[in-house]
Amino acid sequence: MKRKYSDQFKLAVIKDYYDSPLGVRAIALKYNLPSKNYINNWEQYLKEKGLLSAGATKPNKAVGRSPEDVMRYDSKTKRERQYEAEIEILKARIAYFESLEYMQPFLKKNIKPGK
Repeated sequence: MKRKYSDQFKLAVIKDYYDSPLGVRAIALKYNLPSKNYINNWEQYLKEKGLLSAGATKPNKAVGRSPEDVMRYDSKTKRERQYEAEIEILKARIAYFESLEYMQPFLKKNIKPGK
């Protein structure tokens, strides 16, 4: 199934590509695009449509990459990422409820997190 991307999203990706030290492949990975060709095609499309100036281009980058520039492949599954997001939400809710004054009498003292 082919996914449609808005012109706003395309423009944001291209601007990030221009402003970032990352290459076209790394930007494609960052935005979960199937191929680096999307970025190249979008750049041309946005220039033709007038949303990007005709002379716009990525500045020349320095030779070699710093360790910060190298993106790591995320080996987590979609479900694992979803669970992690849900856990963070639940932690925030717990912290909120524990901070409420009327809940203080119901909280057990000396309970360490994770037990």
